[in-house]
Formats: sequence, structure tokens, C-alpha cells
Amino acid sequence: MTTIADRDGLIQNLDRVVRDTLAYFDGPGRVTRAHVDRWGARDILMHFIYFHEATAWGIQSAAAGGPPWPVPADSDLVNEVCRRLHEHESFDELLAQVRQAHARLVRAARNAPDLDKPCFRRATGELMTGRQRLELLARHWAEHVGELEKAVQADAK
Repeated sequence: MTTIADRDGLIQNLDRVVRDTLAYFDGPGRVTRAHVDRWGARDILMHFIYFHEATAWGIQSAAAGGPPWPVPADSDLVNEVCRRLHEHESFDELLAQVRQAHARLVRAARNAPDLDKPCFRRATGELMTGRQRLELLARHWAEHVGELEKAVQADAK
């Protein structure tokens, strides 16, 4: 069972990464034309919204005694659907939605009685706990910013 200290540490780490990521997107990420594979900064913001929301939904479901939240398809398809759903929105609207999704996730994690319960089911059937999701999201967000920054450096050469 997740202790309060464990939960607080997980949330603090994710919160730090999200703040750093949002600072990047408020600055150089807002104007970069860099891409990682086929995904630009806007595309990355679009999928952050869904996966933060889905994790919050899963944590809430587990806390209420419900099933893990099912992700309906592989990440590439989910990301493409997110891109299509949000493509008409401004960068500021995307940032606002990311902030709201993060606030919801933090609230869900703080209120969860046990982050070690399965809360998320990938399309492959793999189950993940709230702890695993929070750790993965922190790594994933930091990796995306690092990849965009490397792409910018490579484009500058």
C-alpha cells in the first residue's frame, strides 16, 4: 500500500517535471518547428492531455472499486486521434487543457487510498498501477522535451 510519503514524492516529482515541461512550452516550445518522428510540439501537448486524463480516470475508478481504465488502442493511434480532436485549438488553449488535466490528476492521486492498485489497462492488456503511471508520465514528459530540444539542436547544425 502506498504511504503518504511515497504518494507525496511521486506527485512532487511529476509536478516538477510538468512545471519544467510547461515552462518549455511557454517559451521555446511555443515557436519551435522541430519534430520528433512526425510529432511537433503541438502534437505532443495534444496527447499529454489524454494520457493525463486517462490516468486520473483510472486512479478514480480504482479508488471507487471500479475496473482499470481501458485505453482503446495502441499509443500511436490514440495520439493521432488526440491530434485530430485538438488540431483546431490554439497553443494557449492546449496549454490551459494540459494544466487542467494535470490539476485533475494531482487531485486524483492525492485522494487515492492506494496508488499500488491497478488503474490503467493498455490495449495490449498490460495493467499498470497509479504509481507506475505517475512514474511513467514524469519520464515520458521529460523525454519528449529532451527529444524536442535535441531536434532543435540538430536542425541548427
